[in-house]
Amino acid sequence: MYATLDIVKGSKHSGKLIGVHQKLDKAARQLLADQFGRDARVFPSIEKILYFEGTRGPDGLKAKSPGVDEPEHFIQPDNDDGVLRQYILDHQYNLTQALIQNNHERAAFEAAWMAHAITDGLTPAHHYPFRQVVDELMTDKDYKTIFGHEIKGIMRGDNIAQAARNNWLYWGAGGVMTKHIAFEYGVAYVIAPISIKRLIPKDVKREDFHNVDLEKAFYASLAKVDALKMYDDFLQDGWTTKLVVETRETLIPEIIRAIALGWASSLEQANLAKLEKGDRHAKKK
Repeated sequence: MYATLDIVKGSKHSGKLIGVHQKLDKAARQLLADQFGRDARVFPSIEKILYFEGTRGPDGLKAKSPGVDEPEHFIQPDNDDGVLRQYILDHQYNLTQALIQNNHERAAFEAAWMAHAITDGLTPAHHYPFRQVVDELMTDKDYKTIFGHEIKGIMRGDNIAQAARNNWLYWGAGGVMTKHIAFEYGVAYVIAPISIKRLIPKDVKREDFHNVDLEKAFYASLAKVDALKMYDDFLQDGWTTKLVVETRETLIPEIIRAIALGWASSLEQANLAKLEKGDRHAKKK
């Protein structure tokens, strides 16, 4: 999903048009507050969380240093290698520790990056075997350098003809990246006119936000999204009314719920740890 194309950096309108990650995070933070009430006050504010999105998030890292320690946020539901799962669980652990230590800046960072990983993992365009296709097209794995800067997304080849062919298959009409971008832009424009309040899923139960098994919850959401085969439908027919409805009524609420559950798992673990230490600020339910 898109996080680096906000209208104006720091603007109150940030996330309303095409900052999809920002908008989903705002909805998830409100859902967390709705479910935890006063106890959610120790969790980073949405302003602090959004500081680590966009150019300071995973997408910004990819732009600044392509190919160097990039988080892989792709997952094939029917052939999962476990990489994304581990990213999410690592962020969960780090977020929990930061909350226990009252390290607000680190907690905001981990909350933002966890949310980004969960969102990408549940986005149908990220279920396509993208990495394998890119490896096949990029005959020479080195990134092309222009004025001393490595440029990501330019396919190489053993000769000019092969390079031209590879770039067309990547960027041309119907190309791998062209389709990927078109799907994610479509999601952005579907949710653009919808308010944060209306995005928040209504069919949530308070008990779902306690004793959260994050791994189990993530895979349950993944199975629900994967069953729709949205990206398969998109590759065949483009954006249709059916896809718009599925995005608005199933995909987006499921992503928001999953982000909030991820944050809730760390918040509850941290609160329990503080209770065991006798922290007077941790309130027993």
